Amino acid sequence: MAGETTSAGTNKRKFKTTAPLIGQPWTIAYSTTQNELNDVMQAGYIPKGMTVVGFLYAPTDMDTGGSPALVHKITVGSTDVATGLTGAQSGAKSFVAITPVTVTDDTLVTVTSTTAAATAAAGTLYLTPIYSAAVVLS
Repeated sequence: MAGETTSAGTNKRKFKTTAPLIGQPWTIAYSTTQNELNDVMQAGYIPKGMTVVGFLYAPTDMDTGGSPALVHKITVGSTDVATGLTGAQSGAKSFVAITPVTVTDDTLVTVTSTTAAATAAAGTLYLTPIYSAAVVLS
């Protein structure tokens, strides 16, 4: 039926936060040989106790051939949080929402090339994790 209102259900919880969402920009330089299959780039660390909700993924064009193939994934600790990222094929930027991940220690974020570039080019990945220290009160 049109015009319905649906209850927020369990989303009525109250939050206490020491800070709003935080974005920590990282710059990762790639050479032409760093986008081969299973190459791993260490991006930076998420501080202990934070909950990651997404990433700004802004690569330059690092696959300049006529049929680009480069695919990345983002991993927080040992958890793959974003896969199938093809922005580095053309330099397309995106916000990547993820299932929230709370880290219990300072945790390394990595970017892995899961499909190699067809025609690799040096470039830069500007990666910004978005996280918060929000605590659920009720």
